[in-house]
Parts: sequence; structure tokens; C-alpha cells
Amino acid sequence: MNNLNIDFEYAIEHGIIDYADVLESTKNMKKAEILKKHGDKIKLYGKDWCVRIPDATLEQGVFRCRSKDRKRVEEKLCEYYMDLEKKQKEVENKNNTTLEELFYEFMEYKKGKVSNDTIRRMMVDWKKFYEPNKEFIHMPFKTITRIDVDNFLNDIVNRYEMKNKAFCNMCGILKQTYEYAVNAEYITRSPYRVEVNKKKIIPNRKKPSEKEVFTIKEKEMLLEEMERRISENPTNNVPFAIMLDFEIGLRCGEILALKESDIVMEKGIYKIHVCRQLIKDSDITNLKNVKGNGYHIVEYTKSDCGDRFVPLTEKALEYIRRIKQTNETNGKFNEGYLFLTKDGTTITEGAVDGQLRNGCEKINIPVRSMHKIRKTYASTLYQRGVSITIISKMLGHADESTTLKHYIFNIADTTETDTLVLNALAGTEHTNSTISSKKSVTNGDNKIVQFPESEKRKTPSKIRAFR
Repeated sequence: MNNLNIDFEYAIEHGIIDYADVLESTKNMKKAEILKKHGDKIKLYGKDWCVRIPDATLEQGVFRCRSKDRKRVEEKLCEYYMDLEKKQKEVENKNNTTLEELFYEFMEYKKGKVSNDTIRRMMVDWKKFYEPNKEFIHMPFKTITRIDVDNFLNDIVNRYEMKNKAFCNMCGILKQTYEYAVNAEYITRSPYRVEVNKKKIIPNRKKPSEKEVFTIKEKEMLLEEMERRISENPTNNVPFAIMLDFEIGLRCGEILALKESDIVMEKGIYKIHVCRQLIKDSDITNLKNVKGNGYHIVEYTKSDCGDRFVPLTEKALEYIRRIKQTNETNGKFNEGYLFLTKDGTTITEGAVDGQLRNGCEKINIPVRSMHKIRKTYASTLYQRGVSITIISKMLGHADESTTLKHYIFNIADTTETDTLVLNALAGTEHTNSTISSKKSVTNGDNKIVQFPESEKRKTPSKIRAFR
């Protein structure tokens, strides 16, 4: 049989057999089979040939055809039954569709709804947690029961040491896939639920401060290291991204998308308008082989709350002046973007993370990411008396609880912390510069003015980039 198939394909490929003729011949055979089986449904009423077949799936509840030409009625009858057979096969195939096939159908649908990077992350979780469980994902999705889901999820928590967030992300794939099936009206009810031994899932505890923020001393050492790198390579703008972020606390993608025109003045205070971000590109054409595809800048922030104005310290303004000067020295101007390479392209997150990692290793402190600088910024403001409401706004968070739970840490080292506690218990006023309850607080050597929360924000005037 295999040899016959090979010979048949060879004959078609080399023009020995005309493929169109084969299809036509097959179609004619199918019509002959239908007419033999259902031809007696065609009746002669007067001078007209008629056929009438009840069918609840049709809008009028019946298939009918009437013509003086019997061949035309036969043709319509054959088309009806061939279409009916096609629909029945589709239903049969859908009933046998595996969970894996349903998932990939869902992901194709989801491509146009979320970012490419979200698709990439979901595919990473699918390959890690779902693909190894072949028996489960190869089951017809319509036959999967709640018990099957329980067994699958319990197998996952027994096999992996997972934090709660990672577990929820993994479960989300199954939940969303079945929600798609319900919305597509393949099924009426999802079998998804979570019945697992929760003691085996690591809760999302707040991480220790020494892993999440830079202490005051570590920050000073890191800034000195970045200055040393700039002095050795004056054309390098990457260290400035690290230094500036200690002053404005932006997401890495936000800081790399800044333009000179984003600098505005409101009531005598310079601010930076955060209104775009650098995001990763992923080629999701082939879901089974998602690839990174560089970066590009988009004219929106991570969320609606991400579009915001952040006040600039004198130190921040000085960094921006130096960044502009570096670009002028390099002769690179690209639509006013601040962070440019020697080639005039936008600096990538990978370049900044690499510079920060190397800098931490050089000065022998724990390696931390750019996101830890953002947390250091928030923690500094909090310990110097800025309300959580204002800090949350500066970070672009929609929920203040997110800021308090995940971004506020102790930036003092062990000795400073012990001194603070002992002085507080002894009733001694602590004069450490990290603590202040004044309405106007300091950030390093630079003043940040807190604005009344009740004041309606006016559209700040754009100013010419300062020299």
C-alpha cells in the first residue's frame, strides 16, 4: 500500500496523472454514491422535480430544492449531503481534539489579543509543565474530568518546588484554554478547578531587604563604579541609565524610551513625562519555536497608571545634561531619544542589566537587577517620609498595596538598623539622614517637593531641552 501511495504521488508530481482530473473523478464517484442512496428523495410534482429534507440545523428547518431540470436538483442534493458529511466529520474531529490541539488553537486566537512577550512566557510554561505529561495533554479535551485535572495539578506540585505566583501562572494556561472552549461553544462547562495540597506550594513571602534593595553604602559604591566606567569610556551611555534610575525609579524599558522632549516644567519644577516603553520583540509565527527578535519602542506604558510625571532632582538633571553631551560628542541623534549606542540605536535592556551585573561583581556586592534600583527608589522615598500614595503614583502602580507589599524595604545596613531601633527604644531622636517626617523630603543631596494630592493636575507645558 505504501508503494502504491509513493507511486501515486510520484505520478502526480511528474505530470503522469493530472491531480485536477483525480479530484474531479473522486467527486463524481461521491455524487454517484449519494444519488444511489438518496436519489429516491427526488420527486416529480407536476412539471417540477422537487426534494425536501427536514434539517433542524438550517435556518428554515428544512433543505428544499425545486426545478424543472432534474440534473440541477440532483446537483443540489449531492452538494447538501457532501456539506452535511463535512460538518459531521468536523464535529467528530472536534470531539476527538486533544487538550494539546485545543491549546494551540487557543494560542493562535490569543496572538491578536496580547503582546508577543506574553505569548512567549505562556509557551515557556507550557513546554516546562504540560508537555512532559503526554498522557494528560493527549486526552480528548471533552473527556477530561475534574478528577483528571486534580491528578494533573497534584502531579505538578509533587514534581516541582513552585512558588505560589509560578503555580498560578501555570494553572492559568489550563483555565484560559477551557474558557476559550466554553466561549467557542465547544463545551458548556469547564472541568478546571484547583484541588491540590497547598502546603507543597511555597507562599509568596516578602523577600529579605538585602536581596531586594541597595543599601546607602552599596548605592554610593555602585555610583562611583559607574562614574569610573564613564571616565574610561566617555562614549558609553549605559552607566547613565543605572545612575539616573536611582533618581527617578522607572522600569528599565521606560527609562530607555525617554526623549529630550519628555522633560517638562510645572510650577517651576522639572519633571519627566513617562509615556512610552521599550519592549522585547518575539517571533511567534511558529508557536512551537518562539524566538527573540530584538526590541522596539511603543507609545504606551505598561498600564494606564504608568503614564505619569516624575519630578527630577538636580542630580537627575545633571545626568540628563551629561547624557545629551555624550550623544552630541558621538554625533548621534535619533528622534530625541536619550539612551543611544555609538551606532545611534536605542540601548537594550540586556546591555543595561549586563553593565549592572558586572558593576556589582566588580565592587563585590550581591548582584541585583535594574528592578531592584526601582525598589531602592521607592524604599528611599518611604523611609524619608513620602506617603505610600505618592510613591505608588511615582511608580505607576494602580494599587497602593502592590507598592507597599513588593517595593518597600529597609535600605539601612545592619548597624544602621540596630542603631535606629535602639535609639527609638531609648527615646533618642534619630538623626540619620534616611529618616524625615517633613513635608519636603530629600533624595540624596537633592530636594523633592511633594505636591498636594487634592490638586488637579494640569497639563504641564513642554519646554525646550535645556543645555
